Amino acid sequence: MSRFSGLGFKALPSILIYSIFQTALPEEILFRGFLLKRLASRLPFRVANTLQAALFGLLHGLMFASQTSWLTSMLIILFTGGIAAYLGFVNEKKSDGSILSSWGTHALANIFAGLCSAFMLI
Repeated sequence: MSRFSGLGFKALPSILIYSIFQTALPEEILFRGFLLKRLASRLPFRVANTLQAALFGLLHGLMFASQTSWLTSMLIILFTGGIAAYLGFVNEKKSDGSILSSWGTHALANIFAGLCSAFMLI
């Protein structure tokens, strides 16, 4: 259960702050801004991007492992890892290494999830 469950519009300011600054920004700085850049300086980009995406997916899957089945955890790992690989590609190959595009995309996904929870849609 989310901290925003059932709160409706009252949760909007908290959802925005949490989604943009407390989760999306630090995760993008760590995974795409720091880790991917360090790995890519030593490894081929595809390998570096796959590694950062796998770690990102594992982190998200492990967060839900105690609350979901192993199959659901695996799907979370694959889904979030796939998105992380895409975001890494976009940052490095389409956004000149900037994390702004992935930060915005990540924040929007988190805002959407927060709103779904606030209005009991999930």
